[in-house]
Amino acid sequence: MTTIAGRPREFDRQQVLDGALELFWLNGYRATTTRELEQTLGLSQSSIYNAFGSKQGLLMAALGRYEERISRSLVEPLETAEDGLAAVMRFFDDLADWVTHDGHRGCMIINLMAEDAGADEEITDRTRAYRARVKQALGDALTRAGVDQADARSDLLYGMVLGLNIAARGGGFESEITRLVDSVRVIIDSWR
Repeated sequence: MTTIAGRPREFDRQQVLDGALELFWLNGYRATTTRELEQTLGLSQSSIYNAFGSKQGLLMAALGRYEERISRSLVEPLETAEDGLAAVMRFFDDLADWVTHDGHRGCMIINLMAEDAGADEEITDRTRAYRARVKQALGDALTRAGVDQADARSDLLYGMVLGLNIAARGGGFESEITRLVDSVRVIIDSWR
């Protein structure tokens, strides 16, 4: 347990962050009310604000948990794999699974990017950094594979990342997501 001004917290911080993450991921940041957070997390508004400073502070902490998970599951394997084209394909296969699990929610970071539309500097900075990292990882993987025009082609692939997320968030069927990934596979195979 962590302390606040000498007082032990009466909740598990990681459990609270996981619950907040799920709620923000399902509903979006703006659509998630403080009342819903209280009910889902089993905390009063004052406990949430004492621990996280604000609803946005809770979002940023939950987003940190999300970024750890998505980095470990999707981005780091893309960044470190020796076989660049195989790594890109694994990334898209894993991304399709990621954005369609638990009710076709898409990627929380991409969802925040679309929801925020640049209105909040802190959210914009976080989503921009993630987008840059993914695009860089795609470009580096293509470069390791010796693909011509890796930068331009990474832009194309990143457009597909966005498209997959939007399709998933919009309730696209698994068959639609599979067709999109199959199209990416055809494109990548043509670069060999």
